[in-house]
Amino acid sequence: MERIWNYIHYFIYRFEVKATYLFRNILNFIFSPITKIKFLKKGLERRGSSFKQIDDIALDLSNNPLYGKSITFAAIHIGGLLILIEYGLFNILQTVLGKSLIQYVWEPSNSYKWIFIIGFLAIPWFINEQLLFKNDKYLKYFEKFDNEPKGVRRKWAGISFGIIVGIFIFFILSFIPLSKIY
Repeated sequence: MERIWNYIHYFIYRFEVKATYLFRNILNFIFSPITKIKFLKKGLERRGSSFKQIDDIALDLSNNPLYGKSITFAAIHIGGLLILIEYGLFNILQTVLGKSLIQYVWEPSNSYKWIFIIGFLAIPWFINEQLLFKNDKYLKYFEKFDNEPKGVRRKWAGISFGIIVGIFIFFILSFIPLSKIY
């Protein structure tokens, strides 16, 4: 389970990195005339910098697997997948019980809504902490996955994509039996 979850996290991260490069290319095309303005180039050079150096720093801030934007977005997405699974299971529980429990959770004076919200967020946090982030396990897996042959990575990219799509389909389909109790 840990390896599979790390594969999914890895490919979400790789998708974020590729999306960053795509948007970077679009922005570079739009703003490239600014980099040609002489007084800006000279002003940066006087300060010991350049547009290239700024771009390199921005890429590092975006794509660094230890602290970058892409790894943060990947962590948010992987947590979101677990929340979708939880909510789908909650919908199935409501169907089995034949009651709509969500209306009780969101009543204005109900303090259980905070338990519900904290539970929905704490469970994915705990799972991801144990499988991915404790002692930076994901970095060890990322290093291992980066060194795998392209065929193996392609196979696991497909499996990861299938699992992600399956989670979304499960979440959406969990509303169908729930609609029968309303």
